[in-house]
Amino acid sequence: MTYTITIFISFFLSFIPDNSSECHLAYQDATYGFQHAETAMEANNIEHLKQFAKRSKIAIEKVLISTEKCGCIEANNASYEALENLNKALQKEKFETTRLFVNRAKMNAHSIIIALDICSAENPEFIFLENEDNLIEQEQLLLEQQKRLMERQKKLEAQMKRQKKLKEELRIQKETMLLEQKMIKADAEVSLQQLESVILSFMKTIGCEETKSLTEEPFERTFLDLESESLQATKFFYVTKAREMANNLLNALDDCEWQK
Repeated sequence: MTYTITIFISFFLSFIPDNSSECHLAYQDATYGFQHAETAMEANNIEHLKQFAKRSKIAIEKVLISTEKCGCIEANNASYEALENLNKALQKEKFETTRLFVNRAKMNAHSIIIALDICSAENPEFIFLENEDNLIEQEQLLLEQQKRLMERQKKLEAQMKRQKKLKEELRIQKETMLLEQKMIKADAEVSLQQLESVILSFMKTIGCEETKSLTEEPFERTFLDLESESLQATKFFYVTKAREMANNLLNALDDCEWQK
């Protein structure tokens, strides 16, 4: 039994890194690699997709070097797989194919982070004695440590899941707001065109024709304008244009020749 326990402890300790600082450095680079891959997945064209894929590759290459030094085998293996998928992504010319390999690399980067989180955990120093009772006690300590590491892994996964959920909620809110902005744009611009036509027609009827535009700048907006502003700002823009037309009408009426 003593021999069996010793083999178990030796096997478990083989996964503990010899150089915690290298594992810490690898953890930071792995996080950058994951973030760049995640940003790449949000790209809507292959140029931006590959741009962030390259950044992810540079970060993962650093991870590979660090994990070889710190001895975190699982993280090292996941780094190889991530680089392989990123290299394939950068070689492809089609957007969807490139995106597929980048997505795989992102999952690899996630695996690296989990592996490093386990490897970088604080490890107690054990004094192994020949006495069988002490070996059993050390085995129990190792099992408890393994349990703590699994709990940390679950917390990390839960945190990443919450972040992903929050990001998706923000995306949906943005899409909903943009849809409402587009509806306001369509209705408001039609109404302003009709208002402008009515004002010009009225002024012509009373013999007070206006030669200049009723607004200093066009009241038509682009979708890019809408994406860069809030819903309130969109409403304020069209309200301002309506007021500008009304003020210009009053000024033009005051300047009509037949009133002088």
